Amino acid sequence: MTVLGHPPVAEPAHLPERTGARRLPPSILFAIVAASVLTLSGLLVLASLNAAPDWSQGWRPIRSPLDLDGRFWVSVMTGTLAALSSGWIWSLKPGDTAVRLFALSGAATFAFCMGAAGNLAPSAVPPAIAMTFSMTNAIGASAFGLVMIALFSIYPSRLPRADWLIGASVALFGGWTLLAVAGVLNISVAVQRVTFLEMLVIVAVSLAQIIAARGDAVQRAIAVWLSACVIIGAGGFIATVAAPITFGAPPLIPAQYAFAFFLIIYAGLAVGLLRYRVFGLGRWAYQVLFTVAAALVVLAVDAALILLVSLDPARAIGLSLFMVAVAYMPARAWLWSRLSRRKALDQAGLMRAVADVALQPGADQRAQRWQALMRDLFSPLDITASLAGAHEGGIEAEGRCLVTPERAGLPGLILHDKDMGRALFTPEDWDTVRELGALADYLDESRTAYDRGAAWERTRIARDIHDHIGAQLLTALHVREDGRKNELIRATIGDLRDVIRNAEGEPAPFDSLMADLRSETADRLEAAGLELDWRVDAEREDAPLRVAMQTLRALVREAVSNAIRHARASALSVELVLEGDALTLTVRDDGRGFDPDAGRAGHGLDNMAARVEALGGDFSIETGPSGSALTARFPAFA
Repeated sequence: MTVLGHPPVAEPAHLPERTGARRLPPSILFAIVAASVLTLSGLLVLASLNAAPDWSQGWRPIRSPLDLDGRFWVSVMTGTLAALSSGWIWSLKPGDTAVRLFALSGAATFAFCMGAAGNLAPSAVPPAIAMTFSMTNAIGASAFGLVMIALFSIYPSRLPRADWLIGASVALFGGWTLLAVAGVLNISVAVQRVTFLEMLVIVAVSLAQIIAARGDAVQRAIAVWLSACVIIGAGGFIATVAAPITFGAPPLIPAQYAFAFFLIIYAGLAVGLLRYRVFGLGRWAYQVLFTVAAALVVLAVDAALILLVSLDPARAIGLSLFMVAVAYMPARAWLWSRLSRRKALDQAGLMRAVADVALQPGADQRAQRWQALMRDLFSPLDITASLAGAHEGGIEAEGRCLVTPERAGLPGLILHDKDMGRALFTPEDWDTVRELGALADYLDESRTAYDRGAAWERTRIARDIHDHIGAQLLTALHVREDGRKNELIRATIGDLRDVIRNAEGEPAPFDSLMADLRSETADRLEAAGLELDWRVDAEREDAPLRVAMQTLRALVREAVSNAIRHARASALSVELVLEGDALTLTVRDDGRGFDPDAGRAGHGLDNMAARVEALGGDFSIETGPSGSALTARFPAFA
């Protein structure tokens, strides 16, 4: 399996998937298995529903299914479900050695369950058939244990000396079973003792798998899950039936009812063999075990209260539930933190770390900080770059790899083997990465908006200084009267403060603003020796938009500066026409004109055009040997 450019992840060597050109489709294989199992189960049920007092007397009208013992139905349902589930997995992966063993265990379970059910038929069963049912039950139970020992010896990894263990188990338990079937030993007692010891070996082998898989997170997750299922399933049967009979005590519940514990094993094996969501198996196993343990503690406390404190059952169960519930959540959280080795996430620290990533000035710095954050958060064995352009992310390689997508200028990464190879990545880890990435996106957008705002503010300040402050200082430079020069300098300092702070100030009427602008323009032209023709066709008493007046002053000041410095003009005319809320400005001089392309080498014309266009207006300029004309139209009132 290749994961986004990472070296292939080797599949377990003990799971050879042999494909043949003529292999039947899984649906056909499972249909054959299901038909066989259901046919045999149906025949046994029909035979048990026979109303004749003796099978030798032939067939009688069918009795009601409710007349059959509940133990009969539990045995039939357990055997049928075990055979169907194992047959389904086998039909999906018929060439897999572990799956073949699983299918054999299903057949063995079907055999011992049907053998036990046959002896519960209400009709009188001939002794030969009864003995056949007993032998089928004994051989099936022993075969189930032997197959499970073989399965857990090779899956999820082959244990050292697995062949020796399998051979010794077959010789010991198989020989013991044959002696019981041959009549040398009491078959009823022998089968329970064989089952008891086989179950102990199965539990021991499943725990050995956990130890053997400690260096591989995937196999360890499967081993933990299977061990949990085996401990619950096999442990339940041992505790209620096999152990009491082995030590000469009656079973706690009928053996047929205890058969249902085996369905737990089959459900767990089906999930483990299909490797379904391997990254969650370890967590599921913990939750299952802890829940079962809590139930057992409730029962133990209940029994102790009844026996030691002499409480009646109703009060005892209520008190025991309260006592266990008080300790359950703290104990569960503490134990899970110890078993999973998970570090508690510091939310405030994560927010600071992501902010540090997103606010780095360069892409390389952001990439380095993002990789460092992933390393601190998940402690992977290795981090590599994903394929360029790969925007999707998620969990790969059965939880061994976590792929982070490219976003917000951050590179896509592949994190290999969480917690230095001791754990698998989980959906919660993927959710954490997505949340951190979304936060990084938001911070990146905020930083970009801030940068745009800062750049716009710098441009505004530079434009205002060029258009306003420069023009006023130029006027002050040409004024010879000291009083007027000082007045202009003070006004310039005030305008400079206004540019820096971008203060709104008090709104002023349009007529007053035009009068101030005419006076400033006349002073500048008079100091430079130019005549002014000022005409205003507008009557408005309300205050115009501040930004419109800034634009108007900037246009007039820049036009006057150009006429004084470059045009060699003798006169300049300013015409203002107000049509509704739109103001049209026309400024003409009688100078020598200029080359429009060369004239844009500075910033003056560009600044004027930018100001007008920012208001949604129109700006144009005409020039020739007889002079230049600037025309601008823009909204001046709200």
